Amino acid sequence: MNALVLAFTLLATSTQAQDTRPIRMLVGFPPGGSTDIVARIMSDKLKEALGRPVIVDNRPGAGGQVATVALKNAVPDGTMVMLTIDHSQVIIPLTFKEPGYEPLKDFTPIAGVAQYFNAMAVSAKTGANNLKELSDWVRAHPSEANFGVPAAGSVPQFAGLIVAKALKIDMQPVPYKGGAPLVQDLIGGQVPLGFGSLTELIDHHRAGRIKVLAVSGTQRAKSAPEIPTFQELGLMGIDKNPWLAFFGPANLPNDFVQRFNAAVKSALDAPEVKERFGQLGLEAAHTTPAGLREWVQSALAHWGPVIKESGYQLQ
Repeated sequence: MNALVLAFTLLATSTQAQDTRPIRMLVGFPPGGSTDIVARIMSDKLKEALGRPVIVDNRPGAGGQVATVALKNAVPDGTMVMLTIDHSQVIIPLTFKEPGYEPLKDFTPIAGVAQYFNAMAVSAKTGANNLKELSDWVRAHPSEANFGVPAAGSVPQFAGLIVAKALKIDMQPVPYKGGAPLVQDLIGGQVPLGFGSLTELIDHHRAGRIKVLAVSGTQRAKSAPEIPTFQELGLMGIDKNPWLAFFGPANLPNDFVQRFNAAVKSALDAPEVKERFGQLGLEAAHTTPAGLREWVQSALAHWGPVIKESGYQLQ
């Protein structure tokens, strides 16, 4: 630990009890998206528990990479954390030659927040209600057999490739700049099939504008128990659920980490937060800092071979 980091660590530790400085919560996506919505739900509760302002700081770009690099370069004094999906901590390091950071070295795991579900949805124009009907439609419309994903080199893209291989159908990914435009094109029928977050698809599924055929995980989503898992349908390798979690820069003082972790747990235990998460298709999943590190390690071990087998070229 260099002298500057040591000085900030000692200062943060000694002043923790009376610290009232604002905490900036980095979010690597634009306002209005699912990660931003969760950040704003959590910020109010964390402010109450910590007695400090918690300000959501949106820094979109490169699938969360911009915000993640900013966190890496932040001073570890307890004034900056990041709420992120696993894409920034797992998929970017596995799909870029030079991501700009090392997930297990450059950050302090603070707390897991929630798990959510990747999902496969079809537009109404396919008329598909199950995998067989989807497969039949794709074979009957080979020129339209594309599937939308919220970003290139994302878990939804790899999930789509797994499904195409299992069904022995030729489908090509169409990357979008986020989940919202993908969902709109699904509703409008511009793309017949899409893979993305159940959080962004669930309301449209309930309204009948699209149909979600399957979700990730080893158990069905509590918010949509009528939808089978990929595993139930015999599609293996998509059982790993994505997650949301808090990280800080490396060498964040342990006292701050423990206080923040406890505040996250308090927020997740609030009935109104549980209710809102359920509406969003999220399932609260608090972890210790060590438990979050295990999440990262497990996800890296799972997706590394999948990405390699897909033939995806590192960016």
